[in-house]
Amino acid sequence: MRKSNFLIESKGSAPLELSSVVVLLLVPLSPMLVLYEEIFDAIAAESIARHSIRLAVLQGESSDLELIAARFVSELSESWGKTAEFELDCGTCQKGSLLTLSVRVGNSEAIQTAGLEPR
Repeated sequence: MRKSNFLIESKGSAPLELSSVVVLLLVPLSPMLVLYEEIFDAIAAESIARHSIRLAVLQGESSDLELIAARFVSELSESWGKTAEFELDCGTCQKGSLLTLSVRVGNSEAIQTAGLEPR
């Protein structure tokens, strides 16, 4: 069996060819990593908002809801390894009012609402 002249005369650089193929394979991966970070921020914001408002309603009196929410947002964002900003609106903060917590992590924002039940 006779070898092709092309294969005999081909003098390429294997490391150069390997690195160019690896770069071409990794190019689609970088946008996926950015998307992963955005999704992770959204999940963290939802979780922090949900658990913080639940704990604030269950453990707090209407006078100290903001302090309790701040403590839980801080603790939960630390456990997620993220920095979170929050905004709490409780209207009159009386029994029967709606409590709305808005949490922002990166570009993601989550809003959770709970009612203050009469005790």
